[in-house]
Amino acid sequence: MSATPAGREPAASAPVMDVERLVSMANQIGDFFAAYPAGQREEGVRNHLRNYWDPRMRTTLLAHVAATGGKGLHAHVLAGARLLGNGAPERAAYAGPPRAEGTGMRARGE
Repeated sequence: MSATPAGREPAASAPVMDVERLVSMANQIGDFFAAYPAGQREEGVRNHLRNYWDPRMRTTLLAHVAATGGKGLHAHVLAGARLLGNGAPERAAYAGPPRAEGTGMRARGE
């Protein structure tokens, strides 16, 4: 294992990233999806977090939501994070834009 710049070994349970930075990043994702209709914006946030964030980042964000109620997160980002953490079935391999249910649009593999 390589040593940290200070000459210490990294802690095994150390978070992958500071929670304030994760909140900021999640809100930036939310800013992108803010123009989408309600429901689609939350799904867009959830899809992005699920598909592009490291599992440790998601775990840290969800722990923050559980501990603080999502302090600092925009409302639709918080809703998207809660969708991510609610155990809802995942859409296999779908990484496209958020879709309204019943639109008839299908992703590959669905």
